[in-house]
Amino acid sequence: MMNSKLEPTKRKRIKTDEEYSDEHSEHKPLCKYGEKCYQKNSYHLQKFKHPHRDPVVKPELELQVKEKSDESITCLMSSGSTGMKEQETPAESTPSSVTAEHGIDYQESKGDDNELAHSPLDVKENIKQKFLVEMPDDFYQFWSFCQSICQQNTLGKLEIIELVGPFELLDKTQKESKPKDKSDNLLTQWRFYYDPPEFQTVMVGDLSKGYHIGYFRDAPNEMPAFVGSNTESEGCVLTPMSDNLFSAVSQMLSVTVKKVDPFKKSQLMSLKKQLEDWANKNGILIEPQNQILKKRKKLMVAKTFYECGIVVPVDKRTNVGYRQIPETSANIKKICKKIVESQNLAEQNKNSDALQELVTYVQYANDESDYGMGLELGLDLLAFGGEVFHPTILHLLGVAYELLERKEFFVMLKTHLNNRRRLATAETGN
Repeated sequence: MMNSKLEPTKRKRIKTDEEYSDEHSEHKPLCKYGEKCYQKNSYHLQKFKHPHRDPVVKPELELQVKEKSDESITCLMSSGSTGMKEQETPAESTPSSVTAEHGIDYQESKGDDNELAHSPLDVKENIKQKFLVEMPDDFYQFWSFCQSICQQNTLGKLEIIELVGPFELLDKTQKESKPKDKSDNLLTQWRFYYDPPEFQTVMVGDLSKGYHIGYFRDAPNEMPAFVGSNTESEGCVLTPMSDNLFSAVSQMLSVTVKKVDPFKKSQLMSLKKQLEDWANKNGILIEPQNQILKKRKKLMVAKTFYECGIVVPVDKRTNVGYRQIPETSANIKKICKKIVESQNLAEQNKNSDALQELVTYVQYANDESDYGMGLELGLDLLAFGGEVFHPTILHLLGVAYELLERKEFFVMLKTHLNNRRRLATAETGN
């Protein structure tokens, strides 16, 4: 648990480039970030020209963190112990693998100044810049709920769950409790081994098993289709829980109270009531899990190994958009198992023939605008696991995300595969 105090947003006067200029200012190079530069560092302003700068900038966050407690909100539901190895990682780092070919506006640190562009002043834009997606309303509402219970200090000693990822960008005062894994990239800091690009972790629970909760999106420019969970040590299956965080946490608490001692049970029941009362007061629907499962089943065109399904545009008249893989899921798993268990390269190449045949079918499907088939096979390989499949995954999903106009997902996929590791501490021994 952190003891850092939540500080209100402060106004700061930023000197313009002219104020930092000296007699040789006309010879200074232009800042490579142009009008998108958010740097406030005096050295940077003195070294590079910023013609677009206004004389006075008064940054003010749209979403302000109120000074309500000496406790860190992001760790309210946890003791703060993650069991993961410490790292010295800046709280706000930009992905290093994003290139112009993906058509995504990212500022990457290059050149002699070796400085990252400063984060946008608007919190929502800051999160979108770092994670490539927008957060839904219930994300910010859940943060407000955490602020309200932080006043009462009701969760200080309960080891339930920890808010991570985008929540950590909301907690501007968080200094001690940084994501404790081996990554220096916000896109991968809380991306567990089986997580597809469509899934974004926002909460972690028992890290000995790799339990985590997050948003699942069918497209990066859409709001989440559902809130789901995965337990890394149990495999790849992503379980839809609800359409908002309040329902998901309510379900989690209902399960947890059955496994704890009577004293802690009363505390959890009290918390559950607080959460549901706050949700009802603010018009947030608490739905049972079966409701989201029914909704999801109606939308998905294929189940995939993740079992939560995929959704792609399909023409109702011509059925163009998706075609089934000409092999059963059980047989695809057998093919993958044989490849992974191959004793040598020659055997691996031989066992890969069946998979390559499926990849050829995907190419035919793409030529006829049935883009869902490649998405399904690529996600199946990602869900099965194994570094041997990474080149094929990058090919299949790279093409699928391009054709489906989901390029941000490919950026996430590349950063993940470059640093794919298991975070469940029971498995890694961390």
